[in-house]
Amino acid sequence: MNEKLLANVRFYFAQSVFNSRCHFIAMDRLEKKEKRLSIFISIISAMTIISLILQIFGLEKNYQKIINFAAYLGLFTTAVSLIFEMFNKNDRIKEIFQHKIYAEKYKTLRDKYMGLIEEIMSNSASEDKSRNKRDKFQNQYSSIGEFAPSIDNIDYEQARIGLGISKYNKEEFTWADSEIDKFLPKQLHIS
Repeated sequence: MNEKLLANVRFYFAQSVFNSRCHFIAMDRLEKKEKRLSIFISIISAMTIISLILQIFGLEKNYQKIINFAAYLGLFTTAVSLIFEMFNKNDRIKEIFQHKIYAEKYKTLRDKYMGLIEEIMSNSASEDKSRNKRDKFQNQYSSIGEFAPSIDNIDYEQARIGLGISKYNKEEFTWADSEIDKFLPKQLHIS
């Protein structure tokens, strides 16, 4: 068993686990934000409809105070709605979908790396064949990362906490064997 090859593959396995988790967390965060915005828009729409109903009621009963109140309420809710639309041009649904796609791509790559780890540890394939697979997987890893949507620091930190690595490792691009072992079946642990 080539320990350096194994260490390299384990590193990229851990990176794939981490990146997959980051994208799933980003997806969840954006879905929650989209839901909050949808509720806000529903409230504004309901207030606009209420103002129209109040205006109709005021006109029928000839209540000037209700008509004035409803007009101001309608003006306010329309202004809030317009301002909100001007500053909220993001297409979060597309971004949510992209994070899901890339989370799944990293998850698929993670599974490929796990198979390669098992292959290297059991010496079931030649070293050249394992290196070729490693190179192929590293190219896939680079390709995924090149086009993946950005991750916020909040998502990054939440992934670290969720994977149980924040208290052990403050380095961004290193992994202790014990941290990687947490992501692998017991039979593939090395520490």
